[in-house]
Amino acid sequence: MFHEPVTLQVATIDDLQPLAELVAQLHQHELPGYLHSPLAVQVPLFRYLLAHEFQDGTRGRFLFRDEHGTPVSTASIRLPDDPIFSPLPSKLFSTALQTLGVADTLRFFWTMVRGSLFADAPLQQGESFMYSVVVSQTMRNRGIGTAMMHQMEAYARAEGATSTMLRVIIGNTQARHFYLKLGYEVVSRTPAWADHVILPSELLRKDVAS
Repeated sequence: MFHEPVTLQVATIDDLQPLAELVAQLHQHELPGYLHSPLAVQVPLFRYLLAHEFQDGTRGRFLFRDEHGTPVSTASIRLPDDPIFSPLPSKLFSTALQTLGVADTLRFFWTMVRGSLFADAPLQQGESFMYSVVVSQTMRNRGIGTAMMHQMEAYARAEGATSTMLRVIIGNTQARHFYLKLGYEVVSRTPAWADHVILPSELLRKDVAS
């Protein structure tokens, strides 16, 4: 497979638009059909959420650019001293209504509730957790995801991590195959009896000490 070079940079509030576009694509890919509105309609909501995240001081979100400087992918990482959740913005519901409409707003919040019902244990020293990993739809199958993951793992290692973990939603077989190919191993699954209440997922782990 051809591996297109990408450059890692710490994302800032100036990167809101490309980040929001990528995060909207991530949600569409992980949960196809859960929002019925077009991607272009969803992007302002994710932009609002990301702006709040930056203003709240949340760190660990990265943007990857190709050799021309075009944003092509994003990924985030949480370290032991970082909070598991950041507070939601106070005007999230009204903003969602304005951007998505009533039906999609209800679907959006129900999905958020399902995703929050099963929380991972706090990270221990030496552990890291990756999330919001996505490559632009127009740039997939060029090795960008592999290059991005290697750089994220190198960053985790530089921050003192000896392992990194991530979650894959059950049914996202493409992502699961990708991570297994990179050396991640399944270590646990959310309880099957709760599949209709929570977002069923698997926890994967990889040793990144060397």
